[in-house]
Amino acid sequence: MRVQGDRALSLYEITFLGTASASPGYGRRLPAALVRSEDAYFMLDCGEGTQYAMQELGLRYVNRKLCILISHMHGDHVLGIPGLLLSLSLSGRTREVHLMGPRGLRGFLVTALDRMRAGLTFELDFHDVRDGLELEICGATVRTALGRHTAPNYAYRLDFRRPGKFHPERARALKVPVGPLWKTLQAGASVNVDGRTVRPEDVLDPLEVRTSIAYSGDTRPTRKLVELFRGADLLVHEATFSTRDRGRALENMHSTAKEAGRVAARAGVKHLVLTHFSNRYRDLDLLLREARKEFQNVHLAKEGRTFVLAPEGLLLRDQPIDQ
Repeated sequence: MRVQGDRALSLYEITFLGTASASPGYGRRLPAALVRSEDAYFMLDCGEGTQYAMQELGLRYVNRKLCILISHMHGDHVLGIPGLLLSLSLSGRTREVHLMGPRGLRGFLVTALDRMRAGLTFELDFHDVRDGLELEICGATVRTALGRHTAPNYAYRLDFRRPGKFHPERARALKVPVGPLWKTLQAGASVNVDGRTVRPEDVLDPLEVRTSIAYSGDTRPTRKLVELFRGADLLVHEATFSTRDRGRALENMHSTAKEAGRVAARAGVKHLVLTHFSNRYRDLDLLLREARKEFQNVHLAKEGRTFVLAPEGLLLRDQPIDQ
């Protein structure tokens, strides 16, 4: 379904900033996608030109919560980070930036920024990724799994949770007055009532998973990744090659579009978005058809294209609407 005009009632969107593999071509930039939640941005890889794509799309991100998730250390996935960080600093950002990725990420950025004599106006908070990591960050639970690529590659899953059902009768029984204190509890924070601490879990059901978005990075299909992706609302999976070039996919440790479709089917995800396209393919409908032989709900990523995870299903708009 395509959305035009008013913003859909949704809290989660993913906008594709770059969809190429290795080098840009046919209007495709290098890999990057931006997930937007209620109050935070999660960047999935950051190829060269990412900051320009964000500016062109009018995304206002200077002081929003930001977590950059890097799948692996190949240049097409990381070389956009220094420029993005410098632009944020020149724009006056003060809030820290979280960075998750392989161990080499920290050394690469510290060295690059030092050599450029870049005095950032904000702190960098590094998190070294390992297989099976689970971390609460920027309002999401981030889980990882090691894939199979020519460099250590980590796939990510973002689970966004919402507070469980609020029970007014419990709040009244604990003598919490109606008003702002109720809203604070519903937002997941404790309150003080006559010297007593009332916790969210005293008046709310347990947290519920609302939306799950998974991202493969560059990888061959594996059972471990299928388990990480299981039941996700949206899976973003690389589709570097067509089945006719499966030999190259095996040689370079990438996936074909058909294999991406098979992973989606086995993982039982709701929707699959293909990205990371080789410049061998000007017409991407070939890859779309191959993936749909294995899984029906397949979509193509495109620069500037936004997928909205709305209550009525997955919606599509060709330009994001900034929050």
